[in-house]
Amino acid sequence: MPIALDQVEPAEAIVKRFVTGAMSFGSISREAHTTLAIAMNQIGGKSNTGEGGEEPERFNPLPDARPTRSALPSSRLLPAASA
Repeated sequence: MPIALDQVEPAEAIVKRFVTGAMSFGSISREAHTTLAIAMNQIGGKSNTGEGGEEPERFNPLPDARPTRSALPSSRLLPAASA
């Protein structure tokens, strides 16, 4: 059964709930870590630095003004998620 479009949440609202897990540089490459942060920043989602924190240069935006830092601080500083 089709759902009417006025019953569907807009994409802008849905992507705000997208979150990457806490993945530090030891578990994935620097390139992957940076790409995830940029992508999540672009769509309005949240990314997490994991235990390792951010490299200082990630606080500077790219030449086109896209941020490269994670949207969330280290998971050690966040409250536990609840259902």
